[in-house]
Amino acid sequence: MPIQLWGKDQIKVVYEQDRNDDFTPWSAQHSNHFQRPGLSGLIHKVKSGAQRFTASASDMSIWRIGITHWTMLTIWLVLLAKFSTLYAPWYARSAILTTLCTNAILFGISDILAQCISQYNGSTNMQLPQFLSFEPAESLDLDIEDNVSMFNDYGPSTTINSEEGPVSFTKKSGFGFYRWFCFMAWGSGLAFFQVPWYRILNFLYTEDPTVVQTLERVLSDQLVYSPISLYCFFMYSNYVIEKGDSTTFKAKIGRVYLGTLGFNYVLWPPVQFINFLLMPKHFQVPFSSSIGVLWNCFLSIRNASNSL
Repeated sequence: MPIQLWGKDQIKVVYEQDRNDDFTPWSAQHSNHFQRPGLSGLIHKVKSGAQRFTASASDMSIWRIGITHWTMLTIWLVLLAKFSTLYAPWYARSAILTTLCTNAILFGISDILAQCISQYNGSTNMQLPQFLSFEPAESLDLDIEDNVSMFNDYGPSTTINSEEGPVSFTKKSGFGFYRWFCFMAWGSGLAFFQVPWYRILNFLYTEDPTVVQTLERVLSDQLVYSPISLYCFFMYSNYVIEKGDSTTFKAKIGRVYLGTLGFNYVLWPPVQFINFLLMPKHFQVPFSSSIGVLWNCFLSIRNASNSL
């Protein structure tokens, strides 16, 4: 036991046990500062940082559109400009692969534009023409009204009346990455059907670009391909994008399919007539896909505004 001297006549005995109670080693005090964080802690920090960045970015906007939306749109437009210079040699090597990449970029731009429009308009209500309003007589066992509006479910808030009074729910204004990715995946998958379908049309009809032959191709395309592809899109959006079931799918088809198909017949017959009459074969798919940017933008908004 050590002995401490306190002046000339004072001696204090310090026992080891008492000393240990008052003394904590420096290494034990600071060991926590030198411990390496585990993988779970690192993942948590990354997620927290990403959430803080997304939250701060979503609060910033230019012309009522978030910074994230502008960033995504700029990146994808630059990617489209770069890919357009590589389209011809890539198409000569593999038509399906090139169409797959083209559709992924174009469908991605379409959904980005759709999300930008929905964020800019807020609660603006934009309706289809009345002659395209094919509304069912009944609501298919779901008391949900649809005025065939592109933006009827968009806006900063939605008010629902309850027994205790109106309840307001604020809609998220952030960028929907999952919806955007699923929309690109749908466009990429269409490449495996678009390229063979155009080859079938070119095989069935003569090479002479006459008006009669072109009309036959347009009718075949609009009466066979368009209704099936549109039906499959709403099925894909219901089960994959919205994670719905057969009940929500039945309601979606009953509410939006005929109106959207009618608008399709207003837009696409003249576009496809020009496509089959004037465009070379290797430019037919990209031409329709380029015009389809606006159509797919409308389709994305139409589907999202009628999601259950």
